[in-house]
Amino acid sequence: MRGRLLSGRYELGELLGAGGMGEVWRARDRELGREVAVKLLLGPGGDGDREERPERREQLARFRREARAVASLDSPHIVAVHDHGTDGGSPYLVMALVDGRTLHEVLAESGRAAVADALGWAVDVCRGLEVAHAAGIVHRDIKPANIMVTGEGVAKVVDFGIAKYTEARSSDPQLTQTGQAPFGSVLYMAPERFQQRDGDGRTDLYALGCVLYELLVGRPPFVGHAAGIMYNHLNDEPLRPSRARAELGPDMDRLILSLMAKDPDDRPSDARAAREELERVRGRVRVPSPGGAGDEPEAAGLEVEGAAEVADVADEVGGAAVALPEPEDVRPAAPVVPARRPHVVAKVPAPPPPPAPARRRPRNALIAAAVALVVLAIPTGIAISSSSSSPSASSGGPAPVGGPSSAAVDEYVVGVAYDWSLDEQYARERVAIVEAAFKDAERTSGEKVPVRVVPVKDDRETPATEMLKNYPGMIALIGDTSSVDGVEAELDRIMAAIDTCKGSSGTDFAFGMMPSEFDMGAQEGRYLTGAYDVKKVIVGSEYHWDTDSVEYDPNDRALGHGLREAGIDAVESATYPDGMDEEDVARDVADQRPDTVTLPSYGVREGWVDALKKSGQLMVVQEGYRASCATERDHEYADSADKLVPDGTLRFRSFHDERQPKADCELFPKVCTSPAALRKMFEARGGVELYDAGLVLAAGIGQVSKAGALPEPDGPDADPGLVRASLREAVDGVDVEGLLGRYRFKEHQALGRPVWIDVREKGEWKQLGTVGSLTG
Repeated sequence: MRGRLLSGRYELGELLGAGGMGEVWRARDRELGREVAVKLLLGPGGDGDREERPERREQLARFRREARAVASLDSPHIVAVHDHGTDGGSPYLVMALVDGRTLHEVLAESGRAAVADALGWAVDVCRGLEVAHAAGIVHRDIKPANIMVTGEGVAKVVDFGIAKYTEARSSDPQLTQTGQAPFGSVLYMAPERFQQRDGDGRTDLYALGCVLYELLVGRPPFVGHAAGIMYNHLNDEPLRPSRARAELGPDMDRLILSLMAKDPDDRPSDARAAREELERVRGRVRVPSPGGAGDEPEAAGLEVEGAAEVADVADEVGGAAVALPEPEDVRPAAPVVPARRPHVVAKVPAPPPPPAPARRRPRNALIAAAVALVVLAIPTGIAISSSSSSPSASSGGPAPVGGPSSAAVDEYVVGVAYDWSLDEQYARERVAIVEAAFKDAERTSGEKVPVRVVPVKDDRETPATEMLKNYPGMIALIGDTSSVDGVEAELDRIMAAIDTCKGSSGTDFAFGMMPSEFDMGAQEGRYLTGAYDVKKVIVGSEYHWDTDSVEYDPNDRALGHGLREAGIDAVESATYPDGMDEEDVARDVADQRPDTVTLPSYGVREGWVDALKKSGQLMVVQEGYRASCATERDHEYADSADKLVPDGTLRFRSFHDERQPKADCELFPKVCTSPAALRKMFEARGGVELYDAGLVLAAGIGQVSKAGALPEPDGPDADPGLVRASLREAVDGVDVEGLLGRYRFKEHQALGRPVWIDVREKGEWKQLGTVGSLTG
């Protein structure tokens, strides 16, 4: 390739870099006598033999249109495009040759960047995005490898204009490799990209938030397998940067989490608004002078010697592995490119190492947590707990006691946890439901439930670790506990955390009110076998098939394992469902010949439905786990996806459907015969489950009170820590009759919970009953 002359003008010299879609060469422009950079876009097996295909001609036309548009962009923060062309069937871009390094290289060398430098580079990127977005061009692949920093410390964005072209190529079935993830770097992709929505300039802002996070923390917001990272981007809030790096404060947390908001409407309105906010935060970072010993270090503007560093996280999932530094290898965190201002290295104690991210665990979450602890150089004497080793999970013994526990408090408190994105009206409604359950328990038992119910929201300002400082008398959490709890707090290890959103699992310490994924699969399999004589199922969602996790923890079994327990041959789809189009699905069905197929998540359903309609396959929709705690917007999104499925499709769900209020009257008469005020509360999704959770918690409090383990909160014997541990143990032994049946727990999982079955009729879901009612 060296010495190749493109279009009789550009002579390739030194290979500067290569990636999945092309190579970057140092070249000489013979016509103008200058050094340039040439990006040669290559496909598997070369492109020349495909140039005459109609779709190939359209791709090249798209490339030329994009290249012309980008060549018109004039910004010192965009690497200029001088020319474009095609040689031997391979398109290429001719760009200005920048003397510098990519941020990917900076991170590989230094682990992370100084705060002021990271913010300055992000401001530069926004300036470039302002110009591009104003011209109607969205980059769609902002990542460290596509941001260069010059010798003067100026950041420039690379590869504008090829994102749409390369994405079109990646979706070509003749060019796509089996198992390929969605186009782009999943480490930095906005949620709307996984939902097959094009997005606008705010998609680039989300990616910039991910890049800024990595520059400051030393690792991307989410790491692990591609499928797990996709799930994280769609559902999880990352660990706050200030939890990973002590000198970062609330302003930085709010800035990054705003850029990384799931809903584009919650992000800055455009690149200019993002730049202004970055500049505001940067203005509050006090940069130390380069002077002598008299200079007092300012926390937000210095690098801390001895801080744990993360080396290289591969820019692409499936690329280079994480490089683990030796424990004694402590390197300065200053970037290798010249900085905007001198760096000051202060010998101060290192901040605490960041814990593992997000408790809403995707596949291999505990393994990822273990790797993170090693990467971050946490001393090897610290053990990583699992349910099999936890005294509470394995033997039902008291949990470790944490948080304020020795001082007397004024009152005992139960927190109703809910997601930060929901409003205060929602919080008041949830509190009212739990209060009503406590009053019902008091009437039944004749004993008062001596607690105050308070809403607890993860509001991005008060982390879970601060919650016990705000409520030292808190003895339990109830509701959407995973929205406020986290690995950094492990609140579900120290108190009764009753999660009404999903079933528990082998790695979860919360009490799961819903059926576990495994139990849901087993019940589903029992119905499919009896009613449809199903013998083989393709499980079309990687989130419901977690073989790696089971190898790590045999108790952590998912939906596919439950189907197998019922005697069904449950198999995975040929590759990641998110990466399969209609032809891939049709081919997979023809090869595996299943009796039915479970559909993947909402965002990628259309191609699956089209293929399965043609093959006449019975389709199954899985809905549960977080559906009982979802927002109205989530419901609307689910409804729009459900409209794609044909009549006759089955739906299995783990929650009471408030939209079919009469359907459960025979199965669960208490739901329909409750007082009118309660029935009004039950019109909210998850209201019945939350009410039942309140009855369960009240029964546990009653047991603790009878045992004398609930002293007066302001008395000398009051110890909230001991009360938490006692209540946690008591809940595991309750036996309560709720609105949706009987609640008993084994290893924190509610036993025998119902799984509902619906069928699609005339474009609506019609409840058939529960598996138990239909199969006996």
